[in-house]
Amino acid sequence: MSVNAGLASLPPLPPLPPRSRTIAFTSGKGGVGKSNLALNTGLLLAQRGRRVVILDGDLGLANITVLLGLSPKSDLKDVIAGDKALHEIMLEGPHGLRVIPAGGGMAEMANLAPDEQEALLTQLRQLEASVDFLLIDTGAGLGDTVLNLVLASDEAVLVTMPEPTALADAYGLMKTIVQRTPVYPFHLLVNMVRDEAQARQVHDSFSQISQRFLGYQPGYAGGVVMDPWVAHGVVRQMPFSILAPQSRATRCLDALVDRMLGPREQKVGGARTFWQRLSGGARRP
Repeated sequence: MSVNAGLASLPPLPPLPPRSRTIAFTSGKGGVGKSNLALNTGLLLAQRGRRVVILDGDLGLANITVLLGLSPKSDLKDVIAGDKALHEIMLEGPHGLRVIPAGGGMAEMANLAPDEQEALLTQLRQLEASVDFLLIDTGAGLGDTVLNLVLASDEAVLVTMPEPTALADAYGLMKTIVQRTPVYPFHLLVNMVRDEAQARQVHDSFSQISQRFLGYQPGYAGGVVMDPWVAHGVVRQMPFSILAPQSRATRCLDALVDRMLGPREQKVGGARTFWQRLSGGARRP
């Protein structure tokens, strides 16, 4: 029997299971709409039938539950204290989205001790096996907890605005991570733009600076246009993608989610393959 015939008789290998994707939504500066975009992206993914968990990692403020109008009985304080497991504190939101609530209003939650951070990250890694997407809404700035949550994720969506201080702070956060991990994939999402052309211009200018001084090019995750429905949703504690599914801001995030769920989603390589397809990938020239 020929070698080829012998190989042909072997049973096919089972397909590799799809890999969950852990994506941090982060920013250098507060007030750029990061939590709102993370929440609505998660809802749009869940609406498409994906298993999505969002971790409210803004540990001192807990914005996700506020945006949803939820009042958790337990939160991450109880997990870190050892009184609860992550799955015991999760809340269910619209479209089956699950939310891990943070410990709002407690300053000490924003600066966890190293052993507390490691215990939390261990439980998050275990959770990844049961979901398609784990989205982490980090706090803003350069605190240790923020940096560790970003580094524990496969990718980061770096949310900014077309405004000098927001861009400077976004650059500072990206620089801090890239100096530690030069190939870490950041992808710039520009909020509150006039149109797609402005979002592209902001990304291109930002990339020129980062290439010049860091030798690094962030990917492009798109832009979200200014839309009054976003503010209406915040006031009513109802996500704008549910309140106004045909609004301009919702359509911007829908376009992002369309690409996230493209035909190569199941390929080996997980989130890095996905983001490389989406935006050309974060790379050193």
